[in-house]
Amino acid sequence: MTYQLDISHYRSSNNDARLWMFAKIFLSLLFLNTLGVAFYFNFPALSLLNVILGLVFLAVMIKLISKRIKVPFVQIAGGTLKYFNPREGEMISVSAKDITHISTRFCELKVHTEESVHSLNLGLIRNEKTRWEIKEMIREMARTDGGLPLEN
Repeated sequence: MTYQLDISHYRSSNNDARLWMFAKIFLSLLFLNTLGVAFYFNFPALSLLNVILGLVFLAVMIKLISKRIKVPFVQIAGGTLKYFNPREGEMISVSAKDITHISTRFCELKVHTEESVHSLNLGLIRNEKTRWEIKEMIREMARTDGGLPLEN
């Protein structure tokens, strides 16, 4: 049984605020220059400046948008649960044999092991049926591969 669900994840960095500030500045300059060319001046240099400012603005926006990547949110295969931990920014692997208990809340699935409690935020998934499928597949994997007792 193999199941994998991918989600978009935003990789934040320290210079994001600076990039947004530059994007706003270039957009403002582009807007002011466009107004100047349209109403007051008819110089070719100002039109060239419009093109350059527009290209710089697009480059900054593309750089900001490209930080969104698809990461596997949850992967269930071979008696192992792998899930993406957004706090650590990496994939965490939990063996079905280590699972002692599974508890659920509205949009949260907690997988208990001897060492820790692994929390999957299912609120990132909009489709309710997909959330339910993930919960049931993890329970089934824990029952068959890990020996988790059947629940009433």
